[in-house]
Amino acid sequence: MSLTKIFPTKMTTQGIDPLRRITCDQHVILTLPSEKCKIVELKANTAVSLGKFGAFNVNDIIGYPLGTKFEIFYDNETQETVDHDKKTKDPKKKESKINVGKIRVSDDLIKRDEGLTNVGNSENNKDLINLGSDIQKMTSDDIEALKKQSTSGNEIISRIIESHGTFDKKTIYSQEKYLKRKKQKFDKQFTVNYLSSNLLLQYLIDKNDIQRIMDMSEESIGMLLNLANIRSNGTYLCMDETGGLLIYFMLERMFGGDENTGSTGKIVVVHENEHPNLDLLKYSNYSEKFISEHIITISILDYFEPRTVEEVEQEFKPLGREEVFALKSGAKNTYFRKLKWHKIHLQQIDIATKWSFDSLVVATTLHLPSLLPKLGERVHGSRPIVCYSQFKEILLELSHTLYDDLNYLAPTIIETKCRPYQSIRGRLHPLMTMKGGGGYLMWCHKVIPAPEPEMISVEPKATETEGVQIEKQ
Repeated sequence: MSLTKIFPTKMTTQGIDPLRRITCDQHVILTLPSEKCKIVELKANTAVSLGKFGAFNVNDIIGYPLGTKFEIFYDNETQETVDHDKKTKDPKKKESKINVGKIRVSDDLIKRDEGLTNVGNSENNKDLINLGSDIQKMTSDDIEALKKQSTSGNEIISRIIESHGTFDKKTIYSQEKYLKRKKQKFDKQFTVNYLSSNLLLQYLIDKNDIQRIMDMSEESIGMLLNLANIRSNGTYLCMDETGGLLIYFMLERMFGGDENTGSTGKIVVVHENEHPNLDLLKYSNYSEKFISEHIITISILDYFEPRTVEEVEQEFKPLGREEVFALKSGAKNTYFRKLKWHKIHLQQIDIATKWSFDSLVVATTLHLPSLLPKLGERVHGSRPIVCYSQFKEILLELSHTLYDDLNYLAPTIIETKCRPYQSIRGRLHPLMTMKGGGGYLMWCHKVIPAPEPEMISVEPKATETEGVQIEKQ
């Protein structure tokens, strides 16, 4: 289907579901043939460069389902476009019916069930002779010539297999590894996926930015969300020093990526600096209006030592409607800026003094044994409290502190660790290298102790002998 039929005059994405289809002004994650990922923001009438794999026009992929795999190819006549002051070739995409996660390409020669059996294979590698580069009849010059002829990556791989002298002497497992290496080098296909919180976490891990997210793993965050009972229409207190990644996970659990769910849940984020660090939320595809409605930030100083209403009222007094209209333009802008400041501080006073929360989620490097009892004061009774830390010793000290406090029930330390396995036909074994763990969790419940019963003094009854003596007297 031609995209000009969908968008005949002006590029627009109204009516397209951004959770199912590719839309403009959306952050997506691209999976490249090299198995590396890249986060891009799709802007209409621009081009995205994928390095050695080529470039593509954003307008050519708008409207397709998320998870679609595209292949870049070039015609003999190429056009030049400008994207962020960088000149890139303007390719035409080729639609592919391959689903996400399946290693399947258009060339029948490279299909697992048909192609490899037609080529032939061996039960073992005993007939292989190591001749180095002499075993391959195609030279690097021949491959470069095919690239200049705009030959697809699948066809280049097919010709490399045909010119290989002992490809049929390899086992099926060796053939698959060989094809995988060639696909990573010559293939020009990429997959457009929805940038979920899980994929964002995996992207940061692959980027070796693990310290930024405090060594969190997908298993530890999943356990944290379950223990904290994060759900829609809840009000939660949170401290997040992962750049907003933990907040993004909570938003997905509460709203499912849809801004029109009608849920009224809110997250109060307590931060230790002058401004909160929620930089990763820019990839969440939630609008700024939606984030401002459901996420409220407050500094730790304003939360523990809030101003009084009288102090805020003394610094600013709202004017009447007629008085506001009488102001000049410059004075009116200053007034509305101060009015916004006035409303924010009144809201912060209500949060610090009146609000109660359904759970407390903490991921911070501050000293938890002195911080958590203060944060837990505003949590409802019979509500969970979950703390994440990179180090077990900090949570162990925290648990000893909470054991002496009757407001916290059964502090428990949990370690999350999941070892990945390589699962290939007949070959199941753990990977040689893996990420070292996913941190530790401390989980407990906030409770409200019942008051101690009042002691009632009862006078002892007199015995019979004592009664007789009293009568004689």
